[in-house]
Amino acid sequence: MTQEARDLSFGDLPFEDLPFGKIAAASPEALGLLMLKTDIHATRWDYRAQLAAVSDAPADGVATAQDLRKRFPGLAPYEITRELQVPIVATDDDPMVGSIWRFAEYRSRPSRIVLYTRGLAPLEQALAGNLAKQLLGEASTQDVFVAHELYHHAEVTRAEIPISRRYQATLLQIGSWRWRTGIATLSEIAAGSFAQTMLDLPCHPKVLDYVAWPVLRLGIREPVRAMKR
Repeated sequence: MTQEARDLSFGDLPFEDLPFGKIAAASPEALGLLMLKTDIHATRWDYRAQLAAVSDAPADGVATAQDLRKRFPGLAPYEITRELQVPIVATDDDPMVGSIWRFAEYRSRPSRIVLYTRGLAPLEQALAGNLAKQLLGEASTQDVFVAHELYHHAEVTRAEIPISRRYQATLLQIGSWRWRTGIATLSEIAAGSFAQTMLDLPCHPKVLDYVAWPVLRLGIREPVRAMKR
């Protein structure tokens, strides 16, 4: 673990208040540690367990991307979804669920990838110009989220145990009996690394949360309209 990862993940400032340059240049493992800080179950782990998990999660994403590239050489993520018969559906539904703002999601029954157009709109507007090139290279925001959700399809349809269940936190222990839970955040870390590998992105897509945050932190339900004022 680099000192950069330690400083970024365990500084006093929350994610949204860290300097943009530091976030954009951060490694997947450093961003992964930041993400684990917001997972109530992962906070039960000690530092060594967190380090192990954020090393394995990005590696799982990269390996899954490499496997799909071999299986579907030369195809972009949205083309792979077509080959796998996973439809991509765009919806104008409200992207806000509780305190969660959705850009996209994977639904398994039936299998499909849902893109929230109103969720993606403020991000796409914020990425206009040179920033998009800096963070996405030649990819579009929709490319990134299609790839991200394609990982989730791969993880639920393969034989291997999902990364979110390979590492578990103990919620309750009575004698030798333990009640444990998986860590869903690890799947998100892996999905980001999967998208970064599939699309040759300059940085881990978690950075896009930082770009969207100035609008989303205000709790604006019509962010595009607000940004135009």
